[in-house]
Amino acid sequence: MMTRHLLRTLVLGLTLGTVFLACAQEDDLPIAPERLQEVKAQRSAYLTQKMGLSPEESQRFWPVYNQYDKELEALRRERREGHRALRTDADLTDAEAAGHIDRELASQQQELDLRKRYSGEFIKLIGARKTLELHRAERDFNRELLRRMRERQGDRPGPPPQRR
Repeated sequence: MMTRHLLRTLVLGLTLGTVFLACAQEDDLPIAPERLQEVKAQRSAYLTQKMGLSPEESQRFWPVYNQYDKELEALRRERREGHRALRTDADLTDAEAAGHIDRELASQQQELDLRKRYSGEFIKLIGARKTLELHRAERDFNRELLRRMRERQGDRPGPPPQRR
């Protein structure tokens, strides 16, 4: 019971943090494709090390994780497009606003469903402890990445990006 609650809390926290990071990357801090590939390679190395994956586990885990990451990014891309459309729609009616809310909640549910499905697959591949460590390591990596991005932003002249 406690483990299930902890896992749900971690997944929710990771979802919110990752969504924030994804939105920040796409909208406020554009990243060149080469840099994005470099960050993904760093993430893979970081996660492998933090999770303590053996070579056999890595061989089974990474193809599934890469598919998960691809599906998660597709959901996030859809969500960002919805957010962009909302920004350009200044004069919303209540019905339109309610529709945007419903779409946002549905998008969040799709992401949660994806995370649940893949968490089950990860548990089968690498066990529950390493799956839990995966969530921690993803969160820690995202925090570190965000910290570095903020530091770089602080080094640049001019005003910081405005929140939307």
